[in-house]
Amino acid sequence: MFHMYVGVRAGGGIGDQIEDPAGDEYEIYRIIFDITFFFFVIVILLAIIQGLIIDAFGELRDQQEQVKEDMEVTRHF
Repeated sequence: MFHMYVGVRAGGGIGDQIEDPAGDEYEIYRIIFDITFFFFVIVILLAIIQGLIIDAFGELRDQQEQVKEDMEVTRHF
């Protein structure tokens, strides 16, 4: 728990290296870029990945039910 607490507070990411945009003439473009990046990468791509995972587990569950149903119907090997 200590490592997580210190690691999260320590930073070290790209946000520590980027200069403060206050007063920069391109500040509005940076804000628009950050918002669109968040929307496309975080929201949409993670939703797609989550959908693929859920679909894969649903398919595995259907296959397992089919095998179980086949074993109940045939009752012999």
